[in-house]
Amino acid sequence: MDDLEPDPRPEPLSREELESLCLHGLLASRHERIFFKDADCRFLLVSAGFLAHLAAGQTLEEVIGKTDFDLFSEPHAAVAFADEQRVMATGEPLIDKVERETFSDRDDGWVSTTKMALRDRRGAIIGTWGISRDITAQVGAEALLEANRELINANERQHRLLFELNPEPVFVYDRRDLKILAVSNATVTNYGYTREELLTMSVMDVRPASERAAFLEYLDSGRRVIGTEVAAPWRHQYKDGTIIDVEITSEELIFDGRECRIALCHNVTERNRFAAEIAVARDQAVEASNLKSAFLANVSHEIRTPMNGVIGMAELLLDSDLSGEQRSYAEQVARSGEQMLTLINDILDVSKIEAGQLELDIGDFDLHETIEQTCAVARLKADAIGIKLEVTIEAGTPRHVRGDARRLRQVILNLVANAVKFTTAGGVTVLATAGPNPGGEQTLVRIAVSDTGIGIDPAILTKIFEPFTQADASTTRNYGGTGLGLAIVRELVELMGGTIGCQSEPGVGSTFYFSVPLSSPAAERAGAVRPEPASAREVQSWARTPRLLVVEDSPVNQVVAVRTLERLGCECDVAADGHEALEALASRTYDAVMMDCQMPGMDGYEATAQLRRRERDGRRTPVIAMTAHAMKGDAERCLAAGMDDYIAKPMRRELLLEALHRWIPQADGGDGGEREAGHDAPAPALRARD
Repeated sequence: MDDLEPDPRPEPLSREELESLCLHGLLASRHERIFFKDADCRFLLVSAGFLAHLAAGQTLEEVIGKTDFDLFSEPHAAVAFADEQRVMATGEPLIDKVERETFSDRDDGWVSTTKMALRDRRGAIIGTWGISRDITAQVGAEALLEANRELINANERQHRLLFELNPEPVFVYDRRDLKILAVSNATVTNYGYTREELLTMSVMDVRPASERAAFLEYLDSGRRVIGTEVAAPWRHQYKDGTIIDVEITSEELIFDGRECRIALCHNVTERNRFAAEIAVARDQAVEASNLKSAFLANVSHEIRTPMNGVIGMAELLLDSDLSGEQRSYAEQVARSGEQMLTLINDILDVSKIEAGQLELDIGDFDLHETIEQTCAVARLKADAIGIKLEVTIEAGTPRHVRGDARRLRQVILNLVANAVKFTTAGGVTVLATAGPNPGGEQTLVRIAVSDTGIGIDPAILTKIFEPFTQADASTTRNYGGTGLGLAIVRELVELMGGTIGCQSEPGVGSTFYFSVPLSSPAAERAGAVRPEPASAREVQSWARTPRLLVVEDSPVNQVVAVRTLERLGCECDVAADGHEALEALASRTYDAVMMDCQMPGMDGYEATAQLRRRERDGRRTPVIAMTAHAMKGDAERCLAAGMDDYIAKPMRRELLLEALHRWIPQADGGDGGEREAGHDAPAPALRARD
């Protein structure tokens, strides 16, 4: 027997020998990537296949003791480490995990990895072991197969979506006889016909009978579109009789050798219905806005009427002999009335802003005087609390300009009054400068109001110009106010074509600044000599004692008007309504009529209209509206009724005097501003005063 011939009866192996033999065989395989690791994820043993594919050029001894971080890229090694820690922590195997194997020195690959817990003879987990199989070729083939499959599916979907599966109904019809040749699934679904029924019909059959003649006229009139037609408005009819609005987009098409059109029909019935509802809602919103305006106008009138009595009586009281304590009380009443009036005006301005009705009254004015007089009003409060208010108008700032003086005055007064209100120590400075306007020929006037007051939190600064915004709730408690002022200021500045901003530091102070473009005055541009404006506060001196008729239904306001006019050197008669006014005017001549507008019986509008009809060919008596109506359009309504001037309640004594000077001759031989009283020339355009 040959010594090399295997023993036909090998001795049986022990279990340990068999396990060792199997392990040796696996580790010797160059096809299997097998590895064993300790609890620190360091390699204990690896197969020949592992060395060949993953550690080429290294011996087993060189690999033992290393980790995945020595063989793979860090991201891949980190994932492998986390997987092995989880296997050791839970004892649960990781089976056939497909993962991308990344290296720092070669191309990446794909593997399917199984990892299990490595246990000692007692069953304790002392590491991990696993098998990793290269599936790169398989993954690549599957990816290519999937890409080809997706391309095929995409092409199929594209063609199907273009027609059968288009969510909109689509028709293909012959251009000559209008016969339907093909329809989409959506056409069948929406129109209620079977496909077979539709293919026996023409496009005329899906139109309401009332529109077929119009469609034929369209086809015969030469207006038929050749090429693409987009969103043409028509109406279609379903099988059940439902009529819908459609927009049809169509294009030329050769179908089975025939000249056809393909038409996509978009149902816009709901859109049109929604648009109609929007139009109704818009009309309702306009009506609601008008109701709101009417409500605010009525509230304004009802509040201004007693406020005229409060403020007017306070002024009369302050003109009388009072003790120090009595004068203090009267001054507090006057201040409270002014605060109430400011609140009313702010609310009305916000209403006008919301309604887009805030308008400018452009005219020539003295910019220096406007700034100084406005700051003089705030200086009274500053002096009272012991802070300094300084006003600087730099050289180069034009004196005579054209713009809205009243709104500019409102902006300045709001900013200066705020600065004074929030400053308890130090002072407030107002600086006016001017320069060229980059956007045009106008002069850009910049006014900055700085204070040493409490400052503003940076978190609030970004929204300080929003309505009802103040620094915090304590600001309202400590300083009062509604938070409307700065919102109105911003709107006014922007309405005048300007910009506004603020810089502030809590505890240090604030600077509010704005810039507005102002034109040169019209008189200056025309080369005329500009007369110096007369002061409204100068002592009145009439050519003769004016005789006025006060038409007012409120007893309190009768007293206020009469006493105020008497202190301006006038004599007054009183009428309680329009009827009494006309009777008085028929019995004697007056230099002017102070006419309330809203009164019981006959109101001021009707009384003025009747007076103008009576005076048509003779003397015209000046009528000055004296009304609590202060909304947009009220001044125009007074003008339409035949009135000549307008003063809003509560009446300011200086504005009242200005109005009288415009219509009644003065002792210096002037013409009273516009014309002499009783002149039969037409009345000039109305001036709104508030």
